[in-house]
Amino acid sequence: AASASTPLMENNRLLQDGFGPDFKEKTRTYAGCSALPDFLLQAFVLLPLWAFLVLPIMLIYLAVMAIVRMCVKGPKKIKPFKDVDLSLPTDALGAADRPYDFILMGATGFTGNLAAEYIAVTYGAKKYKWAICGRSQNKLEIVKKRLVELNSEMAALDIVLANSLDSKQTDRVAKQAKLVMSTVGPFAKYGTPLVISCARYGTHYVDITGEIGWVRHVIENLDKTARTTGARIVSCCGQDSVPWDIVTFAAAEAFKKRGDNLVDIRIFEEFKGSASGGTISTLFTSFQSPLARTKSGFNPMEMDAKGSRSLFSTKAILPKLCYSYNPEIKQYVAPFVMAPVNSNVVRRSNALLGYAKKLKYVEVETHSGCMAAFLSVLQTIWFASAIFFPPFKTIMMCFLPDPGQGPTREQMREGYLKVTAIGRSEKMEKAIVKLGFTVDPAYEDTARMMVECGLCSLDESANKEAKSGVLSPMAAFGSLLVERLQANGRGIFFSVSMQ
Repeated sequence: AASASTPLMENNRLLQDGFGPDFKEKTRTYAGCSALPDFLLQAFVLLPLWAFLVLPIMLIYLAVMAIVRMCVKGPKKIKPFKDVDLSLPTDALGAADRPYDFILMGATGFTGNLAAEYIAVTYGAKKYKWAICGRSQNKLEIVKKRLVELNSEMAALDIVLANSLDSKQTDRVAKQAKLVMSTVGPFAKYGTPLVISCARYGTHYVDITGEIGWVRHVIENLDKTARTTGARIVSCCGQDSVPWDIVTFAAAEAFKKRGDNLVDIRIFEEFKGSASGGTISTLFTSFQSPLARTKSGFNPMEMDAKGSRSLFSTKAILPKLCYSYNPEIKQYVAPFVMAPVNSNVVRRSNALLGYAKKLKYVEVETHSGCMAAFLSVLQTIWFASAIFFPPFKTIMMCFLPDPGQGPTREQMREGYLKVTAIGRSEKMEKAIVKLGFTVDPAYEDTARMMVECGLCSLDESANKEAKSGVLSPMAAFGSLLVERLQANGRGIFFSVSMQ
């Protein structure tokens, strides 16, 4: 397992050293001069083609579509909670009467399969009574057969059939379990009936979404219901955005113990991983099928426990399509594609936990050199072009995985995540938090993070605190989640130091 804590090195070597022996053999996507071939191809061939061919056509296309939208009434933006039944059911069972501790929804998908394997290997079928759930009996039987190969206890595993778009079926799922874990995305498209059922039936719920637009609607529409029924509804329980939520929480707690308060936090991540077809599909869906605005009059991520705007707000400072050299860490930095999601999850935690009245949040990804940082910016440009220009998306999809496909086991083993957060307090003290995952956190460890988040809700100490509502991971689970991630599976690297 990865080290639980390690002494930190000098301030100038925060990201280069101090993450322990488990990271010694890890190499960046681009190390040394390995970025040169891709840099030459993309900077001197693909970028000119894009600038002189794709960009002009895309701008003409966008102008024409803008005129069309002015003349012809286009489709309305999606309202995921329109005309839904939020009344409390009369057939809800008490926790002791429910046949399952938890149900894993979406077990046949890429990440759902990884989650099922993690549970089978780590917990088996004796500590918890659980079931896998999906639409296809045949596909679920295949998953179960694989789990039995990993652990013979899985022969007793139940299969539950349910369509995530059928509210009667999702009601049945929520009624049977104390907790539901969901990997069924895109969540704005497939996830709404299930989360509604969980809120109504007082069933704890966790998922792996990074769709902040959808999460805003969940908070606005279900927070009051969940607080009434005692349900703990927690989204963003994978790589999006548990690591960043943890380091911010840890810095705030470190200052709190010293009678001080967090003022701002700067987060630097080093990441190596691959995208699955499901993640890519969700990314495109989020932009091309936008949701309607929420009605609360403010960002629901800043809603407090009473449904009003919290006194604790967060200002996110995220770079836009540029890279630079950071003298503090002596590395090149560039925007991180998931930073807008991470900052909003931290915003939710701050609103509920009260880190700072006006928290300043900065997040960037570090790179081995200027070429690697430049390539990172180009990748953002390619994806942005695909989102706004469908013909370009068609070309890109020829080189990307389909939904249900993802990185190989070997690719996931080669991946990793290092996060270093530098927090500053009102008394101008500094807290340095380091968090590391030794495999691709986007899939293998996203599955583990979601499972451990869910099991936190079944932990007696978490239930004694009686937290309910639509929460962020840290607002729901706090240090208990860190302890579970350290103790189970391959562990994590975690260290806090004061300066």
